[in-house]
Amino acid sequence: MAGEVTLDADTLKVRLDRLLALHEDISVLRERLREVQARQDRGTWSARGTSFAGAYGRSLDTAAANVAELLAQLASYRDALTESGGQLVLTDEQVHDRMARLAAREAGIDTPMPTTTTPRNGHASGPAGYTYDPTTRTGHDAGTGTTQVAPSTSTDSPAAATSESPGQPAVAPPSQGAGIG
Repeated sequence: MAGEVTLDADTLKVRLDRLLALHEDISVLRERLREVQARQDRGTWSARGTSFAGAYGRSLDTAAANVAELLAQLASYRDALTESGGQLVLTDEQVHDRMARLAAREAGIDTPMPTTTTPRNGHASGPAGYTYDPTTRTGHDAGTGTTQVAPSTSTDSPAAATSESPGQPAVAPPSQGAGIG
């Protein structure tokens, strides 16, 4: 789990649930260990048990160190799951963006598809945040602030889609037949 792993939402949930269960188990062990350590004093052991008490105390200290190491590993796993979850969200956003762009293209809006994808071991990059509303037949690119309107389908000749940027006049897109790409 600490290596580079891609996850889907279900796998992420299962691993997170398992991590939470492990953390709970180790936390219970840590508390019980602390209780036992707190009872180790001169009154606990007779004079004859001092050699055993010393070895037992060292074993308890070793166990406490092991529990602390396990908790540190769980924190590392938590960080890896958090990063994987973030990558999953970014990937979902990119997929949503591409699907919205595809729907807009099907309606006649010429919108470029992002050419960048999420690197396997890196962070998502490239444009995201495109939305398409089929009821108004408009697409909006949050990255550029551009709103596009699909051509009317009520006439025989296809009308040119328009692009509007805040403070700029509407203009026709550079190409209507670019295809999906």
